[in-house]
Amino acid sequence: MKKGYAVVIGAANIDIGGTPYKPLIPGDSNPGVIKMSYGGVARNIAHNLTLLGVDVELVTAAGDDVLGMEMLKKCESIGLDTSLSVVVPGGSSSVYLFINDEKGEMDLALSHVDIVKQITPEYLESISDILNSATVVMADCNLSQEAFIKLKEICRVPLYVDTVSVTHADKIKGHLDGIDTLKPNLLEAEFLTDMIIENEYDCLEAARAIISQGVRRVFISMGPHGILAADKDNAIMVDRYSAHVKSTTGAGDSAMAAIIWSSLKDGDDGLKGPAMAANAAASATISVDPTINPGMSGELIEKIIKDEDIKIRELEEN
Repeated sequence: MKKGYAVVIGAANIDIGGTPYKPLIPGDSNPGVIKMSYGGVARNIAHNLTLLGVDVELVTAAGDDVLGMEMLKKCESIGLDTSLSVVVPGGSSSVYLFINDEKGEMDLALSHVDIVKQITPEYLESISDILNSATVVMADCNLSQEAFIKLKEICRVPLYVDTVSVTHADKIKGHLDGIDTLKPNLLEAEFLTDMIIENEYDCLEAARAIISQGVRRVFISMGPHGILAADKDNAIMVDRYSAHVKSTTGAGDSAMAAIIWSSLKDGDDGLKGPAMAANAAASATISVDPTINPGMSGELIEKIIKDEDIKIRELEEN
């Protein structure tokens, strides 16, 4: 691994979820199992990066409530440096609250992530020296549009961006110039380009449209079909690695972490290595129940790549 560190900016959530033993009865108290864990796109990416051996500065926001303080303490315990994070006196920490049905499928959820707005343009400017001393900066689109635009303005090192969702991708639509590496899924790529993607050639056209707006590299997750990676000169399609799917939650976060890890490890600013690493990391993640595979490592990614003969195809316009 090259010397240096990554700065990861965005949301860190407390996830609280419950699953009933029997079909839900609305308006009643339903016996079931309730679990709490830590999530958020930026936090998940940062967690994966630490498991991959990358030094990480996590810039997030939390209240000084019990949940927020415990979340930051947990981040520190796994090796994340949270000293640049914003702690808001009297603030309510970011919480994602969901209730599943008896089959484990989400029935209802509430997302309270307003505190991320406390990562203001002014705050980002105040830590610009630290940002620009990093090897790479990664931001998720939970940031406000104003903060994102300021980050692009002040960031002089490669800026990686995770779109998070179609709703959050609206903040960067029309503001893609200056992004080094972007990782959307199919729905987010459709939204950013106003295109309908039905096959890999549609996806390639969308990738080209994103690059034409000033993005250097784009990695579009196509779910079970793999990942399409493109820059201004080349485009490849990397098939997904085989895996017994237990949960797809967190696969995209691990993929982004692996793209960063691969790019830093070998100084590889191309497509093949990072795309293969992204697919391998996603495969390792969906094969376990937790959002983060506790066994994630560079060795695991390299083993998955070595053990499977995955097809990599160069793409050309149809």
